Amino acid sequence: MFFAIFVLVLLAVAIPFGMMFANWVLSPQTQLKNKVKTDAYECGLSKVIGNASEKFPIKYYIVAMLFLVFDLEIAFLYPLAVEFMNGGWELFVILMVFLLVLEAGYLYIIRKGVLNWSKISDRIE
Repeated sequence: MFFAIFVLVLLAVAIPFGMMFANWVLSPQTQLKNKVKTDAYECGLSKVIGNASEKFPIKYYIVAMLFLVFDLEIAFLYPLAVEFMNGGWELFVILMVFLLVLEAGYLYIIRKGVLNWSKISDRIE
């Protein structure tokens, strides 16, 4: 029993160190001299401009809230889909009412131009 645990621990330590050693041996050492390749890379920006206390435009928050709403829609639709065949017409009516309310909300945000970023101002009004 202890031999199996010893072998498992030995493999758990040896495999990562073996991979790091293989990387060190096989990787070309010339890339360490290149300044561009050793710079930190953050989302396509080579240098960070500004500070962390800047305000984001309101359109990012609106998209995040809409994502949460429609993500929760899927969370509520999954149990309905699982029990759909056993639910009868009552479950079908509940499902249609739920989908109609969500569709009405979706049509409202489309009509208000929330998803059209060129219309949304960057100021909080």
